[in-house]
Amino acid sequence: MSSLQAKLGSGEQLNAPSEDSTKANLISRLESSLERQGVYQKNIDTAKTRLTSEETALASITNLIRRAYEIAITGANGTMAAEDRAVLGAEVESLREELMEIANTRDVYGHYIFGGNRTETPPYVESQNGDVAYVGDFGSLRINVSDNRSIAINTVGHDFLTGADFSVVRALEQGLKTNDSAAVTSSVDDLKTFSDEIAVAVGSMGGRFASLTAQTEVLEDTSLRIKQLISQNKDLDYSKAITELSKESLALQALQASFSKISQLSLFNFLR
Repeated sequence: MSSLQAKLGSGEQLNAPSEDSTKANLISRLESSLERQGVYQKNIDTAKTRLTSEETALASITNLIRRAYEIAITGANGTMAAEDRAVLGAEVESLREELMEIANTRDVYGHYIFGGNRTETPPYVESQNGDVAYVGDFGSLRINVSDNRSIAINTVGHDFLTGADFSVVRALEQGLKTNDSAAVTSSVDDLKTFSDEIAVAVGSMGGRFASLTAQTEVLEDTSLRIKQLISQNKDLDYSKAITELSKESLALQALQASFSKISQLSLFNFLR
């Protein structure tokens, strides 16, 4: 009865692992597995936060290059006045400066998102003459999302934005400012290629985000199943335990009554 009362108090089938070592070990393994699912989900949440930063940056770059392309088409018009081209050139200069800032975007933790494994220093640097170079590495940042699966969570800047791409924008800027229609015209195709590279990067990033979302569903299903198994092996069946306690209580009462009668009879006979 004492054991049953302790189980009813704790709500667990076992008062101590020694009562059933096999079941206790199973429960321990299941609880460890459930904790790992929680760690994997935290990894995914962190990765999604980072990918959100990437998504925002890539969307900004896409819009920026689209605008530069529109300007190039407009500036390539042979009838445009030099003064008008100069105005467009000033806008492209602002776009180039903005592109540099976006390329060196940091996440919420202050890490540069496009530098591969080099997250503490800017991946893009500009020289005094205006040339831009990628100085990050080409490493892939991966996180564990299950016991046997990992997913890359970063977009390496050099895969979609190189020093040459910055040069394309700068060439457009200079062509507009110097009224060089041939240079402006030649930048049109280069900007189209640049835009295509950005589109590929956006698609790849979207694929990783979709994989993380799908893995979250897997983790939720796995965690639910593990919780069910833990409950089956750990949680007490109150109805069954109360019934058993009632039976034991009745047995104890009967035993106490019998003992009392036997004790009285023995004492009476002894006194006689």
